[in-house]
Amino acid sequence: MTLAALFRRSTGTLRQRTLNACRPKAVFLLAFLFLCGFPSVLAADPAQFVVTKYNLTVQLFPTTHILDGTAKVDFVPQTSISQLNFELNSALRVQKVVDSTGASVPFQQNGLSLQVSLSNPVTQGQASSITVSYKGGLGTAEGSPVEGLKLSYVGPEGSYLLYPGRWFPVVSPGYQRFTAALHVTVPTGETVIASGAPLPPVNQGENTTYSFQFDQSSFPGTFYAGEYSMQHESAFGANVYLFLKKGHENYAADYGATAAKILSFFSSKFGSLPNGNLAIVEIANDTVGGYSSPGIVALASRGFSEPVNEQLLAHEISRQWWRCYVSPATPDDAFLDDGISLYSAALYIQQSQGETAFENLMHSTAIGALTHEETAPISQAGSLQPFTPQYESIVAQKGAMVFHMLRWVIGDAAFTKTLQDVVQQYAWKSITTLEFEKAAEQASNDKLTYFFAQWVSSTGVPQFKDSWAIYRVGNHYQVVGKIQQDLDIFRMPVEVRVNSEGRRPINERVEMVGTTADFTVNTVTRPTHVEIDPGSHILKMTDKIRTEVEIARGDQLVAEQAYLEAVKQYQKVVEQNRNDSLAHFRLGQIYFRLHNYNAAAEEMRSALDGNLQPKWIEVWAHLILGEIFDATGQRDRALNEYQRALQTKDNTQGAMDLAEQYIKKPYSDQSRSIG
Repeated sequence: MTLAALFRRSTGTLRQRTLNACRPKAVFLLAFLFLCGFPSVLAADPAQFVVTKYNLTVQLFPTTHILDGTAKVDFVPQTSISQLNFELNSALRVQKVVDSTGASVPFQQNGLSLQVSLSNPVTQGQASSITVSYKGGLGTAEGSPVEGLKLSYVGPEGSYLLYPGRWFPVVSPGYQRFTAALHVTVPTGETVIASGAPLPPVNQGENTTYSFQFDQSSFPGTFYAGEYSMQHESAFGANVYLFLKKGHENYAADYGATAAKILSFFSSKFGSLPNGNLAIVEIANDTVGGYSSPGIVALASRGFSEPVNEQLLAHEISRQWWRCYVSPATPDDAFLDDGISLYSAALYIQQSQGETAFENLMHSTAIGALTHEETAPISQAGSLQPFTPQYESIVAQKGAMVFHMLRWVIGDAAFTKTLQDVVQQYAWKSITTLEFEKAAEQASNDKLTYFFAQWVSSTGVPQFKDSWAIYRVGNHYQVVGKIQQDLDIFRMPVEVRVNSEGRRPINERVEMVGTTADFTVNTVTRPTHVEIDPGSHILKMTDKIRTEVEIARGDQLVAEQAYLEAVKQYQKVVEQNRNDSLAHFRLGQIYFRLHNYNAAAEEMRSALDGNLQPKWIEVWAHLILGEIFDATGQRDRALNEYQRALQTKDNTQGAMDLAEQYIKKPYSDQSRSIG
């Protein structure tokens, strides 16, 4: 296990040559595929025109990383206009733009911005088109809409052209749905995996052209190319086609069967997709961990593991419904994509792994939601930069918690009906937050303005306090108490659990409106203690949660390699609670990474002397102490720590396996990654 993996653990936020006999068949098997969109990374004014269709023709030159393309853009003005604004990867340079008559028109390209000036203004409602010719190298992250992150790549080991990479001119903000035709020319021997109804590949000497057409209004604009091994798995009424790299063919059966299970589960929860087929494509590790387009799920190589990474796979498959089939209408509605897909994955984990796994996942989601909750409300997602910790915290994780809380408020049956109604009513369309709210109200027969005002339009979470007294009433006991919190507009059902001697706990649902609520609970035996929201149905702050949030913020700083700031963050936790093992462990990891071995050893000792929460800290603290002693030439002391690690009998993330390895051969800086 890497140190980076251990940093992530507590906060827990995705080509082989194709067989000649299978390659043509593989293209036809993808007739069901569609593509979807992705939030824009640039702010934009309301669209003055709507793109109805793209006709994209590109040729890839993998050995030189070059893409050469043309994009015919059909559009309809929403007002009389003489200028069109697009976004285009700045590594691609426009060579020429012509209007619908074939006449050249002036354009200006500046960074991601492409402005096209029409010679003759187009009036409102008058359909027209332009054709943009462009070319450039896509071998690095330079020019990407997201700094430092490759979203479009052309190369000999395989190419991926993701819609958010802006490899063709896209209308900001990227929430318009449209149809498209795609024609991709690649070196013969490569396969193209894209969306839409395919035409037979056309061989032209050393090149092959693949063509796809889809007519549903969606977000086309992603395809994959390379030498793949294609395998077919069929289960639960679904067909799954896996396109894997050399050496990963053994993952096909497990990932195919699991994907089919997930498709079946989501179909029962949300309603069936137009087609139950799915393609899973392996892409390089140097891009996003996972990306979904209707009918296609791409996972980075690191997303394939034994056992199957169910959460990642379910998260991406859920986007077949949430984004591709039904999409947010505006950037401010983005939690209807990022939040609901994250919660959908949690629903699958609840079904496949049980309540404990579900509760643990929702707890880590709540911690993530609270790391930046105060930055902005969910309804202002358009002001946040996608792919940042703030966006992930507010839009995805707090968004997921909103759906978790909505389920608690309206009940399982009404919640499921809401999702099914939305899929049925908004198939191949976009939906606003207000429209989703109305669907939930109709399904639950309840007015939910207060809920969305509190959790979507506002910031702030409650911190509950309780007071209670016990009275003997005849042959039973009565607990009379009060719940308090400080949010004026708060309105939620709050669960109160009363534990008593020798009896199962009694749970009461208390409707809380405002800052206080009274409760009365009767018990047969003497009550011992009272818990508020024991099932964590509400996003809230407690002293324990606050500590976890502070540590999570430190983990984010480590991920950004801001080590000095992370040290200060963890030290703040230690100052508040000297017994917090996790904070000491995190400090020790940073010092170890920086080769400050004495400080690292002291922090690992403090971690072992603390509360040992979570439990895996014990085995890993001993293991890292052993590495420290090996690194400083103290072999006997290192062996002693490795033996202590084995005595814990805790093999979390392979700790015991690593200890046995180091007993045979001393640790060195090259023994494992600590990045």
